[in-house]
Amino acid sequence: MKKVNRNNEAIDVTTVGGRIKKLRTDAGYTQEELAARLHLEGKSAISNYENNSRGVSAEMLTQLSRLFHVSADYILNGDTPDNLDLVVNEAIEILNNLKTDKANQSALEVLRQIQILEG
Repeated sequence: MKKVNRNNEAIDVTTVGGRIKKLRTDAGYTQEELAARLHLEGKSAISNYENNSRGVSAEMLTQLSRLFHVSADYILNGDTPDNLDLVVNEAIEILNNLKTDKANQSALEVLRQIQILEG
């Protein structure tokens, strides 16, 4: 299955590298930004992962899983549990990027109100 990123380029999500690229582009990171978040020297390591010319170590797999809030199984095999919800992952990413305590508290209050409405 191929997905299309924001630049309308097809991303082959049937490979480990393709899934990493999809996660990166969906999160809005450049290769340089992802490398910095993973404490890598430059974008070449990310490029090598995405082109499947470099394998992902167990440590890097753990870091990617945590950063993108997905399972290692998803990155390695494309497996997703039935209860994996992309909306939840996007909400987590938004919450992680909030910069102030006031913004965090406001977001939690909105979520609590939605929860009440859902009853």
